[in-house]
Amino acid sequence: MRLIILSEKFYDEYGQCPEILQKKTRPYVCLEVKIRSSTFAIPFRHHIRHKHAFFTCGECGLDYTKAVVIRDKSYISAECPRVEQAEFNALKGMDSRVRKGLADYIALYKKASRYKENRHYANILQCSALQYFEEYI
Repeated sequence: MRLIILSEKFYDEYGQCPEILQKKTRPYVCLEVKIRSSTFAIPFRHHIRHKHAFFTCGECGLDYTKAVVIRDKSYISAECPRVEQAEFNALKGMDSRVRKGLADYIALYKKASRYKENRHYANILQCSALQYFEEYI
């Protein structure tokens, strides 16, 4: 796992997708995570108000609902990302918990995709950035 920022090329290809987080003035720092044969970028966020996250400090942490698949190395910027020291410290030694949390969320998303008519899954299907990467998960 390492800290990354998504590149302009990534946003050129996926910028029209409303559930993918983007800021023009200050890009989101993400954690790169590999699960099986796929690489994901999980963004750090503040004010997370749902349980599908790895919390680092209060309502801050890694938001699994906004994770994206990195299909190409050029989707990763050369910029050197930084996060608050407290968040960084909270992640030390937590690699397996972060991976498991993301894997569990992906499994939940796949289940929601199989049962689209179930209204309990509507929010997961609507708000997840994984909807743009279903063929890769």
